Amino acid sequence: MKRVAAMVLFAAACAVCSPAGAAQEQAPVYSNRDIEKYKQLQDPRPAETKRDTREERRLDAREAKNSQERERWCKRASAQKKKIEKAQYDVQSAEKALRHEEEKDFHGGKKSKQLKDKLQLAKRKLANEERDLSDIENEAHRKGIPPGWLRCQVD
Repeated sequence: MKRVAAMVLFAAACAVCSPAGAAQEQAPVYSNRDIEKYKQLQDPRPAETKRDTREERRLDAREAKNSQERERWCKRASAQKKKIEKAQYDVQSAEKALRHEEEKDFHGGKKSKQLKDKLQLAKRKLANEERDLSDIENEAHRKGIPPGWLRCQVD
C-alpha cells in the first residue's frame, strides 16, 4: 500500500513539473531584425559623459592647496638658505679681518681678541642657521613633503 501511494505521488509530481514549463522559462532569443529595429531608435550622436562637478571642484581645491603648500615650503627653505649664506659671508669676512690684523700685529692685541670673539660668534650663528635648515628638512620629511619642494623644483 505504501508503495502504491508513493507511485501515485511520484506520477502527480511529474505531471505538475512537465518539461514544457521549463521551455517557457528560457530567455528570449533576438534575431538580426530585432537588432536593426533597436539600432534605428538610437541617437546617432555619442552619449556625453556627465562630469562630476563636485569631484572636479575637489581636485581643483586639492591642486590649489598643494600649490600653496609647495610655495610655502619653497619660501621657507629659501629664506633659511639665504640666512646660511649671510652667516657664511660673516664667517669669511671675520676670518679675513682676523688674518689681516694678525699680519699687522704678531703679539695679538685687544683688537685681535675682539676679532676672534666675532669669528666665534659668526661660526655659532652659522651652526644655528644650518641646524634650523636641518630642522625644516626633518619637519618636511615627517609631513611627507617631497624634497624637491624645499629646493623649489616644480614637477
